[in-house]
Amino acid sequence: MLNIHIYPSPLTHESRILRITDALAEAGIFDSIEVLGVAAEGLPAREEVDAKRSLVRLSRKLLSNRDGFVAKLSKNIEWSLRVLSYVKGREVAAVNAHSLAVLPLCAVVSAITGAKLIYDTHELETETSGYKGFRQKFGKLIERIFIRRCDMIFVVSDSIADWYALEYNLTRPTIVRNIPQFKVDDSAERPVSIERLNLDKNKVLFIYQGGFIAGRGIERLLAVFAKLPEANLVCMGSGPLKDLVADAASRYRNIYLIPSVKPSEVLNYTKAADVGICLTDNSCLSHYYSLPNKIFEYLHAGLPIIVNPLKEQRRLVEENSCGWVAPKAEAEFIDLIASIDRQAIERCGRGVAQANRSLSWESEKKKLVEAYKATSRA
Repeated sequence: MLNIHIYPSPLTHESRILRITDALAEAGIFDSIEVLGVAAEGLPAREEVDAKRSLVRLSRKLLSNRDGFVAKLSKNIEWSLRVLSYVKGREVAAVNAHSLAVLPLCAVVSAITGAKLIYDTHELETETSGYKGFRQKFGKLIERIFIRRCDMIFVVSDSIADWYALEYNLTRPTIVRNIPQFKVDDSAERPVSIERLNLDKNKVLFIYQGGFIAGRGIERLLAVFAKLPEANLVCMGSGPLKDLVADAASRYRNIYLIPSVKPSEVLNYTKAADVGICLTDNSCLSHYYSLPNKIFEYLHAGLPIIVNPLKEQRRLVEENSCGWVAPKAEAEFIDLIASIDRQAIERCGRGVAQANRSLSWESEKKKLVEAYKATSRA
């Protein structure tokens, strides 16, 4: 039995898809699994992940050097036709759509192959900042039409599951949180990049890791720590706001910049800090219902967390007593950071451990595999 996953990217950083397919391969749900993506320069057309899984990158040659609506439409049509040609005549047991953009295409694949149609939403896509006006209305129309053809739907948080059930009058989707697989080397020494900073070890070390992009609270974080010389902040990552972070690091002795590191090394850097920060903006419903990867990375590295008062993130912190919710007022936020000392961090230790026990990829993948087995029997 063949399982096809479709996602319109070069498939270089698709950690959720790799975790899902790894769980399915390990459970023996399918004989082989192929992830279909987009060809990119320097990447092989076919890449074997392991004995059961392969990445397949299909080309988009039409108007390849041009942008704009017509060029994008032409390239997407060409790629979709290549996908249909690739699966034609093959025995496909299930096809997975990993974004709204490919849900109609996956529905066609399902129709021509007889495969089960599975929709795995990585976020509440029609309620993101990019979906406004006509685009949002059209997106919801497409989703409303094709979601009813799905044999199985996966979402990443309880609130998103409730939204789908109410919005489209569906049976509540299965929740599989986007929790990374963690491998922390407890024997590893403190990373050299951290040691080179010559930090005052008497000061609490706060860390932000991830993309330096709009909507992540980067500007607010830098402004707050500029007024808190008694606390250290490490920002680890890259992105459009990197120059802003670098400028703050050059002006303030308690703010530090560390470039992105290999995914396999991230947690050992995280462990070197005391408190993790995730300040996702409340700019759209998708953010309000989100549970970003970095929250789980902090917790599994043993760090309590600071989050914005967003529904799912607040609930996680309050139910597990594993951190703090950032006040909206800057003065109150400054007071909160200043109040976090070693004793406060120690008091959160039990809650962090509790969160780690209940929030793991091992528990999530059990739900995933059980749902697939139930659907295959139906």
